[in-house]
Amino acid sequence: MASNEMSLERLFLILRTHARLIISIFTLAVVVSCIITYVTPKTYQATASLNFEFGATNPVDIRGRSDFTEGTYITTQIGLIKSQNVAQEVEKDLTPYERDRLVAAFDAGRSVIDDLKFMVTSPLQALFKDQKKTVRESSHGETLDIQSAYSRLARSIGADLSVEPMFNSRIIEVSYSSTDRQIAALMANKYAEAYIKTNLQMVIDPARKSKVWFDEQLKSLRKMLEDARSKLTAYQQKEGIVSSDERIDTETTRLKELSSQLVAAQQATRNAVTEQQKLADVLADGAPLTTFEPVFSNSVVQHIKSEIRDLEGLLVKNSSSLGKNHPKMKKLNSELSAARARLESEIQTITDGISNAAELSTEREHDLELVLGAQKQLVLDLKNQHDRIAVLKREVETAQATYNAALTQLNTTSMQSMVDQTNVSIVDRANIPGRHSSPDVVKNLVFGVIGGLILGIGLAVLMEMFSRRVHSREDFTVELGIPMLGHLKKV
Repeated sequence: MASNEMSLERLFLILRTHARLIISIFTLAVVVSCIITYVTPKTYQATASLNFEFGATNPVDIRGRSDFTEGTYITTQIGLIKSQNVAQEVEKDLTPYERDRLVAAFDAGRSVIDDLKFMVTSPLQALFKDQKKTVRESSHGETLDIQSAYSRLARSIGADLSVEPMFNSRIIEVSYSSTDRQIAALMANKYAEAYIKTNLQMVIDPARKSKVWFDEQLKSLRKMLEDARSKLTAYQQKEGIVSSDERIDTETTRLKELSSQLVAAQQATRNAVTEQQKLADVLADGAPLTTFEPVFSNSVVQHIKSEIRDLEGLLVKNSSSLGKNHPKMKKLNSELSAARARLESEIQTITDGISNAAELSTEREHDLELVLGAQKQLVLDLKNQHDRIAVLKREVETAQATYNAALTQLNTTSMQSMVDQTNVSIVDRANIPGRHSSPDVVKNLVFGVIGGLILGIGLAVLMEMFSRRVHSREDFTVELGIPMLGHLKKV
């Protein structure tokens, strides 16, 4: 035979040798499983299912529509359902009769095994607790008096709760186990209702606190807006400004016109001064003024000069035939003298006009410079006023925008504080279970059978390892290496 077959045969021989031990352990395991199944109180499990909606059914309800993914949100809500806060809400919602039934179900859930465990562990826990308390009091001299925010019952009822999400869905199953089938259904439904209430309250309470805070902020923001408007109005009244934009446009246009007039006046002054200088040069050179361009080109002067030439011609013509004392000659001389006098007068008028024009042009230029300077200052003042008004207007606009934003947020939080619907609904309420969920007789017996077999076989193999025996003739040749001469069969 092969070595492997021999090993299997040897294992079979070992099991046959320790058959009584294996059967005893197997029987003991089955009996123990039966006893545990018998003494374990029957518990019933009731299940309620919840469905979450992530659509924007309510414009002010932000639950489920934040940056969380659906999976993360549902996981968060499972933690909320298991929280002691929800357990406290469940405990508050119980009637005295329901509370008594729940406590009785807790007491009925204690098995003999739990009692034995409590009998063993309670003295040890009390001993270590007293020792820790003594050490703490001796080292510090005083202890902290900290009490739980939740009742003892609220801290206990969550132990029998199980919350599981259904695969690939938005449904959560809330299950509760109890020795009382009615309590199981009651608590599953109570947990579902308490969670919905807590879920809604977690939106309403922060919204109400935000509403109170925004109310206080709006008072100060309203005061800031009124102060900004008052400053703007007071400044406009003080400066007599109705519309700064229109006035500054008008004064700027006038400034441009004055600038153009000043440029024209400066050009006219330069021309007049140039003419005056030319006149002075002609007078300094001793040249006749009739050769001066403004005089020479003057139409009146040309007319008088033409008249003088005509009179001189007549005077020359008549002088050959008439004497000096002739009335006609006297008349011609008189007219000639008058014409020459008019020419001198006209030339003086022209020269005086050139001098007067230069003076008047200089004065006009000076006046325009003064007016232009005053206009520039006025425009600068208007711009400063405009900038000041712009600053005051920006302050008003900023205060108005801040006030409007706070008012909008206040309206949103006010609506959130009045939300009476949540994004979770009960799909199925828990029914009273018809049969118990534990203990599972078949499951316990299977575990007892498998466990007894494994324990018995393992113990037999372990004993064989510490206490070697010869079970067959192959043990001599294979294990010990001793040749066998013969063997006797059992009759």
